[in-house]
Formats: sequence, C-alpha cells, structure tokens
Amino acid sequence: MSLSDISIEPFRGDYEALEKMAHASWRDEYGEASFPNFYKPAFLRYLFDRVRDGDHLLAAYRGGEIVGFLANLPQRIHFQGRIYRAVYSCLMVSRREFLRRGLATALIEEALRLNRRHGYDFALLTLEAGHRSTKLMEKMAAAGRPLEWVKKIRVIARILDLERVALSEGLKPWEKAAVRLIGGHRPPPPAETSCLRPYRSGDLDSCLGLLNGIKDRVRLALVWDAEELAAELDCPGVARTLVYEKEGRVAGLVNFIEHDHLGRTVERWAWLNHVAYPDLKPPERRRFVRDFLRFIHAGGFLGAIEWTKNYYSLKPLYRERFFPYFRAVNLMSWRLEAPVSLAGISDVYQIQV
Repeated sequence: MSLSDISIEPFRGDYEALEKMAHASWRDEYGEASFPNFYKPAFLRYLFDRVRDGDHLLAAYRGGEIVGFLANLPQRIHFQGRIYRAVYSCLMVSRREFLRRGLATALIEEALRLNRRHGYDFALLTLEAGHRSTKLMEKMAAAGRPLEWVKKIRVIARILDLERVALSEGLKPWEKAAVRLIGGHRPPPPAETSCLRPYRSGDLDSCLGLLNGIKDRVRLALVWDAEELAAELDCPGVARTLVYEKEGRVAGLVNFIEHDHLGRTVERWAWLNHVAYPDLKPPERRRFVRDFLRFIHAGGFLGAIEWTKNYYSLKPLYRERFFPYFRAVNLMSWRLEAPVSLAGISDVYQIQV
C-alpha cells in the first residue's frame, strides 16, 4: 500500500479513533495474549495535557482516518551532574495494512526532525523484546543510526486473584502451579490500620523532594518541577498516590497507574509508576509494600506490576511475593544534540509507557 496519500501532521485529538486503531493493530500482533490499554482516552489526556507544543504528538492520516501515531513527551533528565532536555518517545502504532510499508519509519524521521528543531539532547524509548518496534529499531541501529541500548528492564508482578489472572491471561497449568509454589497468588493478610494514606495537595513539596532526591542515588533520573509533578501524582481514574507519614512528615510515597489489561477478559492492574522510601527501615518498607497491596486488593485490582529499573530497593517487594513475570522491555537512547553515551546504565528512574 502506497504512502502517497498519507499526511503526517500534529495529532488532531481524535482519541477514540486512535484507541480503536491501536487495539486492532495490537490484537493482530499479540493474538490472544493480553496487553495494557495505553490508548484509553483518559490516560492519553493525562499524558498529553502537559505537552505544550502540539507538534510533539504526531499522527498519520489518510484523509480523515488516523492510520499511525507517535508521541514525544518532554522530560528533564539528570545524568552525570547535569540536567538534559530529553523526550520520551512512546505509543508508536500504525494500522495493520501499513506494516512494513515505511509508515513507522516516516513517523520516526519526522519526530527526529522536530526533536532536533526543538533542541533536545536525546530521546529515550522502551521497546518490548521481540516485537515489531524492536525489530525496526534494530535495523536502524545496524544501518548506523545513533541508537544505544541502555538497559533491559524486566517485569515483576504480584497477583491478588490467580483464577481471574489465569482466565484473562490464558495461563498454562504449569504457570499457575509455579505462582502457587512461591505463594505469589495469596492476598495480603488483613490489618486494622494502614501506614499509608491518600495523597493530598499539601503533600506536593514533600513528594517533590523525595522524587528529585532520586537523582543523587542513581545514574539516570527524571527531574520534576512542582506543576509537572502535581499533574503526575493525582488524576482521578488514571493515577493515584499514597504517602507514608513518619514523625509528622511524608517519608515515602507510591504512585500507580490504573491500567486495563485487554485479554480474554478486561482486568484492572496497578502499575507502579513512582516509588520513594529512602529513609524507611526494612520493617517499615515491608509494611509499606504490604499496605499498598491491601489498598489495591480492596479496590478490586487484579494485581500489581513493577519494573526492574533499580532506582529503589526491590527487596521488600520480593519479600511480599512479587515474582519475575513473563515479559521484558529494552530501554534505548537516540542521541540528538548531546554527545553523551547512556549505554549500559544499570539504575534508571523513568516512567514506563
């Protein structure tokens, strides 16, 4: 199919059409396996309402029909004592008919042109191992494009209702048995009180200090201002935050995204997005994780997902029966203006889309 009748332009805001197109494309690639609904309009607005320049959201149109999409989310990244202007490139998708027709490459080239015009230092992207986007980027890297592999990031999960997960994900009997063997299916024990409470707007400065403090402990880290973080931490129906108070101050926080996984059934999972508890002792950290699990279990979530970015200690999660799941992504960097190498970084504080 020719691209002669395709225009690449700023996204027109046709959220429902994008969601429908993306679902058809992902279902074609994933078959019966589940995938998260990244294209839910409420989630997209949560991400995009903070993007001030409309050309950061690129779409391909054939007349009035959306046939491709790519988002570039501006970020500030701390690396080696300096703050860089970066973009997080994500949500690339195209209609099935345009696979291997050059549409994805055309979207990437236009995004790179705009990123250079805006003066960004580098672009970060996460690609699921073995899937179409990964294979495309491997070809570009082999052709000499300035792509670097930063880190493999694996999924760890905590299941709260194994039978519902097995139905939705189509787990094999041996997979169910493995989860039971490690106790990864048991709901957290009940408790009369919780060490966590819902985030309030007055907690913003404390949360800002906790998350910006991560840059002093890891090599590659997001940096926030108050306005950006306020939108990140609290978005009804999309993002929620719980905080841990100790001696009259906020000493920890957990922020998570409510993602619908589209499998044989549609199920809600809590994706851990930002976690910080630098000064909590090991027993406090373990209670922190346990009370988070109690909170989402009471809210009807099927389980929790986290990623091995290594910007905080995952030991309390493993002690509360998180376990390695069956998927992984590769974090990649595309050099733009800054002559820095991000290859082989083991600890990264970054969102996951």
